[in-house]
Amino acid sequence: MVRGLGMKTEVCITIDTEFDIAGTFVDPARFAPIAESNVWCREGEQSHGLGFLLSTFAEHGVTATFFVEALNSIYFGDEPMKQIAQEIVRAGHDVQLHLHPVWTYFSDPEWRARLAHTPPNDSFVGRSQADVERLIEQGRKIFARWSIADPVALRTGGLHVDLNVYQAMQAQGMGLASNVGVGIYRPQAEALQLYGGRHRVHSVVEVPVLTYRRSGLPERFREKTLTVTGSSWREIKRLLSTARRDGVGPVVLLTHPHEFAKSDSRGGWRANRMNQERLRRLCEFLAQRRDEFEIVSFGGRADAWRQSVNVPATILSVPRFDGLRGLAENIYNDWMLAVSACAICHAGALAVQAASNGLPGV
Repeated sequence: MVRGLGMKTEVCITIDTEFDIAGTFVDPARFAPIAESNVWCREGEQSHGLGFLLSTFAEHGVTATFFVEALNSIYFGDEPMKQIAQEIVRAGHDVQLHLHPVWTYFSDPEWRARLAHTPPNDSFVGRSQADVERLIEQGRKIFARWSIADPVALRTGGLHVDLNVYQAMQAQGMGLASNVGVGIYRPQAEALQLYGGRHRVHSVVEVPVLTYRRSGLPERFREKTLTVTGSSWREIKRLLSTARRDGVGPVVLLTHPHEFAKSDSRGGWRANRMNQERLRRLCEFLAQRRDEFEIVSFGGRADAWRQSVNVPATILSVPRFDGLRGLAENIYNDWMLAVSACAICHAGALAVQAASNGLPGV
């Protein structure tokens, strides 16, 4: 008897929604953080980022969880991300807490001078429990100011996490987490080296982003956390089918709004067509197989997941050919985007030259 076919396989699409510090800490005289542009990714009136996500989810009846970064309010104030978070809620999606501690660096008015001797720290690893509690409390207060429901789940920036984070979450009464993706960051604690499923850490239930193995590839490419930008559609489809067959769940996938667009040399945005096509296929696949898969959110499943026992997950894998094809697709996509950006830059240069000669632009 095939395991897992008696119940639907839970799938959760999660979107880390955040602003970009860009090169501010490298050269603050030249660079500054980027706010809404990094989320909406607009080309004229068309949004290739959040707008694309919301329209695609609406078309296929998909509800997603947006882990919305809150500490950026220290630099930008409340309004930019507040407007985005409220738009996500109006579209019927789940909003949970995402924290990048590096934004707290801007709390110091002398932060530019500090760069010479105290580098910014964006990791939760090695922080005291009290420090982590303060960050969580700060994020929850920001959500309250935004008029967003108190979050029940946390995702740490960069998926950097240690056991102190869960002790702090427990003390703060936050019982659900998605802080682990071992293909992106492997925690030092063996108890956090989790590839999927659901696991109780202290009193907190951790629901990791799925990490899988690409069979037969060199070690540096072997373990991959499930993302739209890093995993081909062929891999995603095979992993969902295998998870269904083997009773593995929830299957948590990670993405960001800006991964569906690409910035050009002039600071504009263009569609990342390969990533957009992967998401469309995923949503179509899930919508057509609602008898096998249940699209869930962290907010919607919070009570059930917190009351359940540990659900260990078999480590899923894809065949060598699928892994190689995924690598090749991503290399090709990056190359095409780079070529396109160079073409835009070259066209701009020709236009400037033509204008200087009194000729129409190219």
